Amino acid sequence: MATNNTSSSNPRAEKMGDVLDVLASSIARAAVRETQPELLQAQKVAVEPGRELLTEKMLADRWVCSVARLQRWRTVGEGPPYLKIVGKVLYRLKDIEAYEEASLVRKVF
Repeated sequence: MATNNTSSSNPRAEKMGDVLDVLASSIARAAVRETQPELLQAQKVAVEPGRELLTEKMLADRWVCSVARLQRWRTVGEGPPYLKIVGKVLYRLKDIEAYEEASLVRKVF
């Protein structure tokens, strides 16, 4: 006589269905989490209109150079102007952009 393998009579099939439900809900939650950072980033931009001051680490990341290079430039008087507030070195964004514009190389033929 054949056995009936429905989820109500087979505890193993019922457990497998529960596992599949958990996996499906986990995948759905992961998909929501992947889209949320974009939403949070958009909200952050709306709340924080623009960062006017950059740390030396942020500037080093922007220019793909080391913090030590920026420190060396400050020692010898090179590089963009900076602020020193409560012992912390900060760069104004407008000074960084002006320095970048002044450093732009244009070829003349």
